[in-house]
Amino acid sequence: MPGTTHVPASDPAGRIATYTIQEWLFDHAQGRYDLDLAESGVQFQQVRDLPLDGAWELDYSLDRGTPELRAQVAALYGLAGDADRDVMIAHGAQEALYLLYRSLLSPGDHVVATAPGWQQAWEVPAHIGCEVSVLDWRPGTAFDTDALARAIRPETRILILNSPGNPSGRSLQEQEWEGVLRVAREHGLWVVNDEEYLLDFSASIVHRYERSISVSGLSKVYGLPALRIGWAVAPADLIERMVNYKRYTTVSNSLAWEKAATLVLADRERHVARYHGLVEPGLAQLREFADAHRSVVELVEPHGTPFAWFHLNSPVTSGEFAERLLERRRMLVMPAEVFGARQGLRISFARPHDVLKEGLSRLSAELGDLG
Repeated sequence: MPGTTHVPASDPAGRIATYTIQEWLFDHAQGRYDLDLAESGVQFQQVRDLPLDGAWELDYSLDRGTPELRAQVAALYGLAGDADRDVMIAHGAQEALYLLYRSLLSPGDHVVATAPGWQQAWEVPAHIGCEVSVLDWRPGTAFDTDALARAIRPETRILILNSPGNPSGRSLQEQEWEGVLRVAREHGLWVVNDEEYLLDFSASIVHRYERSISVSGLSKVYGLPALRIGWAVAPADLIERMVNYKRYTTVSNSLAWEKAATLVLADRERHVARYHGLVEPGLAQLREFADAHRSVVELVEPHGTPFAWFHLNSPVTSGEFAERLLERRRMLVMPAEVFGARQGLRISFARPHDVLKEGLSRLSAELGDLG
């Protein structure tokens, strides 16, 4: 099928592929840069930005998270009553996704995901023994609901989405959502949407479709990845399965960081204002840069994310170009290859003005050398 990659189930030895994104960040690039436009969240905060209390206990938290934090998350989605039964707190959104795949999928199931995207979405299901169809969703193009419909099999169990999307910066539009959910309802699919960059959770997938899961957290919009606080919102019976699987992995999160997260969500307006205060002027700088270099890069206009995708029109691959930036400019960006794509760069722009200005200057110099 054109535009679709099929990932077979894992080999009997149980090997799982190297996680290319983390290999690039933690193995290959570590120690080789002094300017980072690769991180996918807003500029990180510092400990002094949080209202910590020296009297907090350093005991275990509950396996599903404290009642106070779960209630805050439920309120974020506008869920009422005892809706915190539909919420679990995880060690970051990535753990929430891992727990979901391990709790929902069985060998022989079929999974549909999209690329460019997160390797976890196809490698973990394959390791479980599922077959995965990865649909090509080129940044800047509409989601192909016809290709989705063709990919469905009798054993298809789950559709994995990310909107607003990383690394594309794009969101599914209303007409696309209607097509996606029509296919999901026709086949009784589960649909998970990674909603790390969603600001208005009244638009969450959990309000649109009954067999859905929303995953999000405090890393990207809030600039608090070190807290490792994420969550899943899903039907209560699925949450129970995920909580039980968590008992075999991290058991619980940091009680101190869950208390901090509760205070962050209680003061959410301030944190979201900080996010906008970095994203909006940063995007203006990025647009100016893109216009000046339109012969070699094409900006895919982001839908509210702190990063953007650039198509790269170059005689060298985007992987080679990113390597040159490391070697010659000591700057880190994310090449398309780590997301299962080609000839693209993800550039983070929610940075202080001077940091972004210096980064775009280095990027400009390297682009100039291509000619």
